Amino acid sequence: MSGPLTLPNLTCRKCGRSNPWVYLAPVVIEGSGTCICMDCAAARGWLDRTGNLRPEVTL
Repeated sequence: MSGPLTLPNLTCRKCGRSNPWVYLAPVVIEGSGTCICMDCAAARGWLDRTGNLRPEVTL
């Protein structure tokens, strides 16, 4: 039996926020990586009114 899984340390590629609660497009290498936080995605108009990624946006 293995131990509990740990979450990687993520940094937003747009604003530099560390370990955002909600994020898109994570890229993880050896326990750390980058992502795009929901606040940055919303500020750029990538989300629809319900908070989902718009169909024409590719991350």
